[in-house]
Amino acid sequence: MANSSEIKAPHALRRAQKLAHMLDTAVGIPFTKIRFGLDSLLGLIPGVGDLVTVGLSAHIIHLAGQMGAPMSLRAAMVKNAVFDFLIGLIPFVGDISDIFYKGNRKNIRLLETWWVSTHHQQLKNQTAEMVDKWEKDVIKGKYE
Repeated sequence: MANSSEIKAPHALRRAQKLAHMLDTAVGIPFTKIRFGLDSLLGLIPGVGDLVTVGLSAHIIHLAGQMGAPMSLRAAMVKNAVFDFLIGLIPFVGDISDIFYKGNRKNIRLLETWWVSTHHQQLKNQTAEMVDKWEKDVIKGKYE
């Protein structure tokens, strides 16, 4: 069913999404809506943990660059990563804030919004083609 004109999210975006999930929301606290990830856990290691997580956040920004994201978007992503890093340096407060401030997820939302808006017309055309094909298949009786 895939054709050469089919547009999909780039590999770099999917990798960035997985990394952000691992850092910010991989684990849920049962019976609550609270989620956390490696950022919160590594943040418990003074200094070193925060350096590791800011490095991983920088990798997400690097992946955005590989996708061709504009400098203004990457600057906003850097701002979120730096804020997350700096707040994480504050003993106890930083550890708690890592559970609630999801800088990497915020960056992924920025990146996804940019990518979809950049490819909006192509996605719209692709969706229309798929719906047309589906309708023709229904008329032929493939889905009955």
